[in-house]
Amino acid sequence: MRHDLMGRRNFMQRSVMLLGASAMLPKAFGQTTLMIRPEWQAFKTTPHYDAFLRAVKLMKSNTTATDPKSWSFWTNIHLNRCPHSIPYFFAWHRGYIYYFERQIRAVSGDSQLVLPYWDYYTNPTLPAEFTNPNGGNPLYVSRVNNNVRQALSMAPFSSSLINFPTNSANAFEPSFESAPHNLVHNIIGGVMSDMLSPTDPIFWLHHANVDRLWVAWVSAGNGRKMPALGSAYWSGSHIYTSSLTMPRSSTYGTRTTLGYRYQNESFPTRLPSARSALSSPDLVQATPNETVGTQPPLGSFRISPSRQTSDQTFAIGGALDVSLDDRSISVQLPVDSEHMRALAQIGTGAATSLRASPQRYRSVQVVLDNVVITDAGKLGGYYYRVILNLSPDASSKSQSIAIGTLGAFEISGAAHHGNPVRLRYRIRRAVFAGAASRIGLLSVSFVRVDGEQGPTGQVIGLGEVRLETSTDDNDA
Repeated sequence: MRHDLMGRRNFMQRSVMLLGASAMLPKAFGQTTLMIRPEWQAFKTTPHYDAFLRAVKLMKSNTTATDPKSWSFWTNIHLNRCPHSIPYFFAWHRGYIYYFERQIRAVSGDSQLVLPYWDYYTNPTLPAEFTNPNGGNPLYVSRVNNNVRQALSMAPFSSSLINFPTNSANAFEPSFESAPHNLVHNIIGGVMSDMLSPTDPIFWLHHANVDRLWVAWVSAGNGRKMPALGSAYWSGSHIYTSSLTMPRSSTYGTRTTLGYRYQNESFPTRLPSARSALSSPDLVQATPNETVGTQPPLGSFRISPSRQTSDQTFAIGGALDVSLDDRSISVQLPVDSEHMRALAQIGTGAATSLRASPQRYRSVQVVLDNVVITDAGKLGGYYYRVILNLSPDASSKSQSIAIGTLGAFEISGAAHHGNPVRLRYRIRRAVFAGAASRIGLLSVSFVRVDGEQGPTGQVIGLGEVRLETSTDDNDA
């Protein structure tokens, strides 16, 4: 199979000729009965399993990338339009897989075909139907790992994550996107580790499960709240191509406009029993209570100067030319007394000023700048937990706080937004309360985690690792 993948402008210009509400899909909305999306193990015992295989095979054999009946058409939409690490990650993908489901229904000729989900919290090993390379199996692609236990976290289901959207405090969306979403991509590896991930059929079952767990979060209640349907958050539309859009309000839930529900809409209650390595949560947002274990050894790196890095940001400590391989490592970030006092001021919730800048700074972030990845690293099968370590003061122990993850998928998503590749990890202000009394030697650790297989040698290069203050008033 050849995938005719293309950039945004070319894809949009060529696809608009074939798109149109009538040419592409059946009527998008308006079904009167709820369709039920089952878990894969139940789905494969139904007559619809053969229809699913037929649709995948037919769409993969269609090499016209601007034809909605081709597999590449849907891969190109993800490549050119998907929002990662920005608002509407959940909602955009809900509309995306909804439209894809309608397309496989049309191609297969089965009007009752639905997209199943893979519940990896119950069965972390890829379904066998996706790992058999024999007989022209349309579900098979080459992958690095077939088990995702090391990608899973219970952190998004914490009762403390009561808000939903990215860029809000104590939010479910960014926590879940970091882990398990990104890490499932990273650990499986192969094409799943980059923005071409819809090439792999398991992508669609993974994202159906992502969508299902969003439903579960809403259903769990106990203070968890979505932006009100009538709020500005739901104004506008999700864009897939110039002719294929969906009102954001239509993705508020699944049972009304979209007309489906899931076989099981409950939270997982525990990690799979065979999970062995990580006992601490992998989070994109950090609070003082989210601590980790032993700090990896410090490497020796050149120090970068404090300086203005943009109109809104100021670097207060950094290190240059950090290489990551199959070992865990820590990077020291010296911070002088003035900047430690500034961090402590931010830690109280107030704005702070610096002698070298006219701005008022309100938040803190770790930035990985000029990120590059080797060919071996791009294949995935691994990731790093990113940890911020604060030096002890006279009355406390050192603090090590999980602030996010780094792997091939995160880098591919950042590259998708432009070059140089830069990743930012926002840190809760309260972490820095009392920072002025600390020694001033902060560090960032990169803790390597592999699946059953992972690459050896260098995989990622970081031009700079730095701690920045920002004028942004968003408290992670």
